[in-house]
Amino acid sequence: MDKAELLSTLNGLVGKYEQHRQYIEKARAQAAKFSSGVVEKVILDHEIKSQDVADQVNPLLPELAALVAGLDGEKAAIVSSKGGVDEQIQELELRQMIGEISDSDFEAQVSDLRANAASANGRIEGIDAALAELNGAMDRWSTAAAPHGHLAAAAPAPAVAEDDQQYRSVVQSEDVSAVFADSAGVASVRVSDVGDEIAIETGEIGEDVGDGVSAEVQFSAGLEDGPVAGEVEIEIGMGEALAAVAAAESDEPRSDNDGAARRALLIYQESTAEEQIYPFTNDQLTIGRGRENDIQIKNDSKVSRYHCKLFRRGNNFYVEDIKSSNGTLVNGELITDRRLFGGEEIVVGETYFRFRIME
Repeated sequence: MDKAELLSTLNGLVGKYEQHRQYIEKARAQAAKFSSGVVEKVILDHEIKSQDVADQVNPLLPELAALVAGLDGEKAAIVSSKGGVDEQIQELELRQMIGEISDSDFEAQVSDLRANAASANGRIEGIDAALAELNGAMDRWSTAAAPHGHLAAAAPAPAVAEDDQQYRSVVQSEDVSAVFADSAGVASVRVSDVGDEIAIETGEIGEDVGDGVSAEVQFSAGLEDGPVAGEVEIEIGMGEALAAVAAAESDEPRSDNDGAARRALLIYQESTAEEQIYPFTNDQLTIGRGRENDIQIKNDSKVSRYHCKLFRRGNNFYVEDIKSSNGTLVNGELITDRRLFGGEEIVVGETYFRFRIME
């Protein structure tokens, strides 16, 4: 994508994002005139749409940053090349005065130098204008998205060992809940390497070493002789990490949100003309063919009269199949009950929904 196309795409998306945020503010301003359920539904609709726009914008930012860096480099090279024009003209004047070059040669060469300098100035002006456009577009996006948490975080720079600049610290996270059934968590594998890449080939959990365990593994570190043996420490999260996991699994409201209930919604036929949004205004949503359900599905013969329900427990959300004839699927898996974390696809009969949590 060239600069013009990239800028046009970004500005168009940012305009859409700003429009959705304006709709949200206007809906909030009308809260006293409409029911809370209606206001929340409209707000959540535009929250989702603004998040969708952010998901399109953020992948463009590295390309924009690369364009800015390229233009900065081009400008620096031009400035450097034109910096000696005055000195070159003085040199020509000296050579003219000592009779080394004729007056006509002097005039011709000075004219060329000044023409090149003027051309360089024109190119610098063009680069400055392009940089102003690019930086302005990125600043506009940052101003719009940052207050709502939609601005992508910059990737952290890789750690460099203090004792030797050629060593790099590599961190990989793995889910170890299958191995440690009583303590679901995330393990961090840390190794150092000298080569261009390092890959864990095999690993076996070893002895307990306090807050972590050791593991004998084989890894390749860009060595021609093939894999070499090494030892890494797997941190099972017995400290702050495990506390964070426990807090996430807890059915109590999260303390970092002052106990405020999270908002959620169920979306029918997301991103289509038939899209319908069902906000979680109460503690439960029931789905089925019967008219008594919160969401009635009339035209799907594979949906039971009382098919399934979604419910809130504390600050968490769950889905439970109500002994339906054809079952309830979450992300393609047949379930009896399942905790929902947001983003899951829920299939009831042949009807599709998307579950969203709005933080």
